[in-house]
Amino acid sequence: MSSGTSITQELGLGDVISRTFELYRRNFAKYFVLFVVVEAIIGVVSTLARGAFPLPTLPANPTNQQVIDWAPGFFGTLVVYVGIIGIVSLVVGTIAAAGTIRMASEEIEGRPIGLGEAVSFAVRKMVWVWVLGLVVGIIVGLGLIALVVPGIILAIMFSMALPSLLIENTGILGSMSRSRELVGHRWGKTFATFLVLGIIVVVIAIVLSLVAAAFGSASTLVSDVLSAFYQPILPVASVVYFYSNRARITPTQAGMGVGQGPVGPTAMPALGMKFCPNCGTQLVSSATFCSMCGAKQPVQT
Repeated sequence: MSSGTSITQELGLGDVISRTFELYRRNFAKYFVLFVVVEAIIGVVSTLARGAFPLPTLPANPTNQQVIDWAPGFFGTLVVYVGIIGIVSLVVGTIAAAGTIRMASEEIEGRPIGLGEAVSFAVRKMVWVWVLGLVVGIIVGLGLIALVVPGIILAIMFSMALPSLLIENTGILGSMSRSRELVGHRWGKTFATFLVLGIIVVVIAIVLSLVAAAFGSASTLVSDVLSAFYQPILPVASVVYFYSNRARITPTQAGMGVGQGPVGPTAMPALGMKFCPNCGTQLVSSATFCSMCGAKQPVQT
């Protein structure tokens, strides 16, 4: 492994976790601010929604008729309230996750970026992230409904789809295909990696919730702020694990970002082969798209 934050070979489970927290520490202020803003926006919208759509209340010891009259208004208002919060959370949550992945990726590539640039990138990619999440969510959901185990397998299979989409710009189906390639022969390791990281995040969340509880009436506000400490961990981990697996599959391209050419003397392609002008991957001369970055290839004459 080279110095700095670059990842030039496959990492073990312990290395993935340690590298995740190293990367998290390097950009902690940016990640924290991003997720605090997200929680603040959700909190403000939630407060406004509660004021605009107050839930109907029942009198003490209500009669059956009172319950019947109360139920439609209560559940109708609840649906509106939850819908508003859900939409806002989806928008700002997507921006936060995509922005975190972008910042972590650029840090590994040796091109640190600011928070504003990361957010701008996330906004541009937001619709694509939603579509990918919808497609993967439906597939995994159907697998869970079927026999649970297929759903877990599918979740592992597509666990690298989001970083593939945002880092390599591979498109929806290309990202899903790339994810299958990246986790191939590493099913158990992928499951163990995200299980361990998930447990770490849950433990941190429980500890911070206990800390927030000590603030009494302000506990909800404090809990929202403290949640910004652990919410970036999994997006950062997905980036580290993505680069680890990419280094395993294409070690000669490890550490090279999209748009970078190969470093060192330019090798002549073998007969019937060519190099992708976008990332330098060697391809068959008839290839129309790069198997690494998904870039369209020029027609050879």
